[in-house]
Amino acid sequence: MKVNGVFSALRSTLSGMSNQMKRLNAISENIANAERTPDENGNIYNRKVVVQESQSKFQKSRFGDEMRLKMQTTNSAHMTSEKFSGILDPDKQDEKYPVKIVEEKGFKVLYNPGHPRADENGYVKMPDVNPVEEMVDLISATRTYEANVTVMDASKQMAKKALEI
Repeated sequence: MKVNGVFSALRSTLSGMSNQMKRLNAISENIANAERTPDENGNIYNRKVVVQESQSKFQKSRFGDEMRLKMQTTNSAHMTSEKFSGILDPDKQDEKYPVKIVEEKGFKVLYNPGHPRADENGYVKMPDVNPVEEMVDLISATRTYEANVTVMDASKQMAKKALEI
């Protein structure tokens, strides 16, 4: 019996949840540092953005293999240890859809001549983080995470129903 479909759905869902957690962490760090002033060396906090890499960049073209019809036969080799390893392994989840955290360079200037870090013209360099935009991104990431949880629950229910047959 081939049950790879259930595990591949779980693998994709776990990968999506992992990516959204990385996104939530980056967004919360941005919000926490939105009003941070430059340090003693003048370094300014850079906004962090989670970017998902293109799948085609990391995998050879498998389009032909994916579209080819495969005959499914009852065979003891359907769930070999090679196919089963890594199905729910968190270290291997991100291999298919890797993400990276990118720092966006930039800053905004605020006029505050009384600030100890103000320049000779009275301007203070601040991180280019818009808290309203970050909150919108936070809500979007939360909703996407919730959608992945719903897919995982549905996959679990389908697997339970398949076992009842």
